[in-house]
Amino acid sequence: MNLETFEKFSLMHAIVVIVSALIVAIVVFLSRKIRAKSPAKADRFRLGMGIAVVAFQILHNIYWLFLRDNGFDLYESLPLHFCDISGLVAAAALLFPLRKIVTLLYFWGVGLSITAFIIPVLTEGPTHLVFWTFWSSHLIIVGSAIYFVLAEGYKPAFKDLLFALAVTTGYVLALLALNIVIDANYGYVGRESQATEFLGAWPFPRLPLIFLGGAVLEIAARLRTRRPARP
Repeated sequence: MNLETFEKFSLMHAIVVIVSALIVAIVVFLSRKIRAKSPAKADRFRLGMGIAVVAFQILHNIYWLFLRDNGFDLYESLPLHFCDISGLVAAAALLFPLRKIVTLLYFWGVGLSITAFIIPVLTEGPTHLVFWTFWSSHLIIVGSAIYFVLAEGYKPAFKDLLFALAVTTGYVLALLALNIVIDANYGYVGRESQATEFLGAWPFPRLPLIFLGGAVLEIAARLRTRRPARP
């Protein structure tokens, strides 16, 4: 196994996915166990995770803005990707679990950022710091979204779907405009985007995909809530 590079669908990719799933499972298990004994302690546990995520986000953005090998790059360094914004949303949700914030985290985490675990846009291996920042940031987003569903009992309603789609569509349109002006690829909705080439001609398939992803999540959530309880 070459530790200098990372390839999709490799053994290293599988290890990352498995380890990430185990971390999320442990956090959910601990939170549910703590909440069963003391809801107040469970809230403090969530607050502690929120503080840790804030610290990580500060260091993560400092790295991408100023410290990475290539230095600051207007076309890549600005924290405007969905994973960047979702990381801040994850921190806000853990600290202040308001429904609208958790809703954005759910749809952006499970609906969008989970694609990083399926088709990661990463080429550096574990010997590079970017490998660890990439996977840690996406684990925080997706893991926090799953945490709120399995540990906090979040269940999206249809109005939550509409809210998330409205915010997402507005943000995508803003990113499209910015990408056109500076010829960048923020949000992977730029004119040149290898990560989304499979969607077809730019730019129209991007928006329908967002609505399709949101609809699938909403249907899955409704099936989950309608499932009969075990006797």
